[in-house]
Amino acid sequence: MTTWFDLLRRLREQEHITRNQLSARSGISPSSIKAYETGVRHPGRDSLGTLLDWLSADAFARQEIMEGAGYAADGRSPAARLASEWFTLEEAAAEIAASPHPSCVTTELFEVAAANPVIQRLWEVNLHRELNGPFERGFLSMLSTPRFADRLVNWDEALSVAIGVVKGHYGDDAALDPARQPYLSAAVQHLLNGDPHYVQRFLGLWMTVPGRMYRVRLSYPVVWRHSQFGPLKFLAVTGPANQQPSLWFNDWIPVDPNTVAALAELASARDEVEPFFARTVAGTP
Repeated sequence: MTTWFDLLRRLREQEHITRNQLSARSGISPSSIKAYETGVRHPGRDSLGTLLDWLSADAFARQEIMEGAGYAADGRSPAARLASEWFTLEEAAAEIAASPHPSCVTTELFEVAAANPVIQRLWEVNLHRELNGPFERGFLSMLSTPRFADRLVNWDEALSVAIGVVKGHYGDDAALDPARQPYLSAAVQHLLNGDPHYVQRFLGLWMTVPGRMYRVRLSYPVVWRHSQFGPLKFLAVTGPANQQPSLWFNDWIPVDPNTVAALAELASARDEVEPFFARTVAGTP
């Protein structure tokens, strides 16, 4: 059976860290580290925990080594050493910038705060040059603008998810009350100023779709018609980027070979589209 000190040595070797390097980081002498790794000496709980911190041991390896050495697991992981495991807007924008699939960051009111080049090419928009206001970049107003709404093949299905979340979180029709939800009601009013055809469809859905309390992970299907590649199919997966949460990651995951192939071309396209990052978004850190 592999001993805890063998596991400690293997963990250091996997991280490609010498004993001298680990000593410089942890403040524990190289001779002590060697003695611990060979089972000659038994470390104190604090010393062992310090070594595991600097070796970025995940929760499972940490538990196995701590318990093997006769100590209760402390439940720590590499994330415990971060100032925060959540993202600022700038960090969230950097996180999605190089993603090979369409990805954006939105506020809880569906305003696009950051977008990688792939999703901009999918939408056929350059956010550095157009849709400059937060309402204009909002999913709600985009869904009543024919340029975008005409391309969302499953418009009713996708919008029903958004309406359910808004009504569930903000209290059904109270979401439209300017006195109680001034910013949200202004965003909805922007939608209502859009194309009459889509406004009527929105109002019909608002009357029939029940409110839905969301959890920290939400997914819904998207079928998007691209001018070059035709209908592309995705599962849109959204989850919080920070604790409020006012920021949400939105990843459009391809679900068929045609979509995968189209995204490969969009991801490798040579054009002027760059990662987008809105530096001023209300209510975000």
